[in-house]
Amino acid sequence: MDQVHYRTARTRAQDALIHARKAEDGTWTCCDITFDKAPGIYRHMATQHTDVIELHTQQELDLIRSKKSRPAAEDSIQHGDEFKGRRAEKYGSDPISLHCSCDPALGTVILFYAYLPIDNPLALAQLHKTWSLDLNLCGKVKVATEGINATLAGTSKSVHQYLDLLTTQPEFAPLQLDRPTNPMSTEETAVFDKKRYDFFKPTPGCGHVFGSVISIKVVDEICPLGAPELSVYHDPSNKPGKLPPREFHNKLKELEGREDVVVLDVRNYYESHLGHFPGAVKPPIRKFSSFRDYVDRNKDQFSGKTILSYCTGGIRCEKATSYLRKSLESEANGEQTEVLMLEGGIHNYLEWIKHEGKPKESLWLGRNYVFDARQSLGLEDPSRESFPNESIISYCQQCQVPSARYVKCRGFGCHRLIVACVICSPITPTEESGICCCDECLDMGNLLREYSQLEPAEQSSIPRVKRGICACERKRRTELGVE
Repeated sequence: MDQVHYRTARTRAQDALIHARKAEDGTWTCCDITFDKAPGIYRHMATQHTDVIELHTQQELDLIRSKKSRPAAEDSIQHGDEFKGRRAEKYGSDPISLHCSCDPALGTVILFYAYLPIDNPLALAQLHKTWSLDLNLCGKVKVATEGINATLAGTSKSVHQYLDLLTTQPEFAPLQLDRPTNPMSTEETAVFDKKRYDFFKPTPGCGHVFGSVISIKVVDEICPLGAPELSVYHDPSNKPGKLPPREFHNKLKELEGREDVVVLDVRNYYESHLGHFPGAVKPPIRKFSSFRDYVDRNKDQFSGKTILSYCTGGIRCEKATSYLRKSLESEANGEQTEVLMLEGGIHNYLEWIKHEGKPKESLWLGRNYVFDARQSLGLEDPSRESFPNESIISYCQQCQVPSARYVKCRGFGCHRLIVACVICSPITPTEESGICCCDECLDMGNLLREYSQLEPAEQSSIPRVKRGICACERKRRTELGVE
């Protein structure tokens, strides 16, 4: 009977993992490879991700063997449907431009994460729904058993109220960020405020940066590497591998130009395109879940070296460095691989530079991409409508003038980000850019738009129309080494 249970559990596990990789157009994507037919993705999962399948198989077995667990799990899924699904409509995506007249100084945007055990992610998600309604908060929240990942915006008062509510929850007690009940001295208050500031990374902004909506999701991973078996919380090398901004800065200067040192940007290609540290390796990945495959195919590039990694706020580096340590531990041929990360990410590095009052000594080049309608931040005053050209390292795709402004490709269903100045792509309320990443994309988008506007009966009478891979995407995949 156990063999029967195991086969059932493995089938369920594999089906669930493959379903999670299915796109709206009917294709599947894994390791930055797109599969048009089911047998291809099943073979890929069976040969390349046996460890993940086995982990999920054991979880399914636990549910099968416990008669009480299955109803509980189904009840949890039933009551948690509102915390699943897409943020944007089909063929749509999040807004990337800001149209409001709010004074940014009157609001606050926070960006934070924590890898720590969450016994009941659904309950924490429901709490966030209540808080967001009561405090009029907007943004994105992901909750999992491994922790929380959130970026939220609201009035400064409501955000501070949220911080007091969150930090009093039992799960967050180890962070020691809850406000003491006893009065604090001036010095103690300054230390407490600094600790909260570094953790929650506040910047000026209003709820419009998230389109005035809130997205709260219960997920498998708060930062989807595709390795749920990896525990950042239990990685003994995690804490000692973090370098505060000052130490990271000094390390970059000290080790500059050495062949046994790799400065690694673990973000997506469109983020590193706007800004990066000097000499950084910038993987041409489209999403973080492809980072694992990138490391596996480039171990020789990292093995036996000192790796200085960084990302926006630290969350991806936490998981990336844990995976690097795990995957490289047997690859160094006797040489030590040292894996380090910038604590608090680029955000805290730029804040440190501002606090030091020495912007000319900053090693950061360009802008820091953020996942909201502000698009990017730098050393200048966030309330300014423009920023100096010397802070820009990217160029308009059309006319090649310095620009750090992203627009979306006009190709239907594409959403690829394109750098474009306001002359080549004027500002419009609908975010219609008027330009596309390439002609192939535009042609494919037109066909898909026509198909999507047909009635279901008409669609069923003709071959299904799906987006293919355009010239831009083929170029990126070639650079990545998957084509």
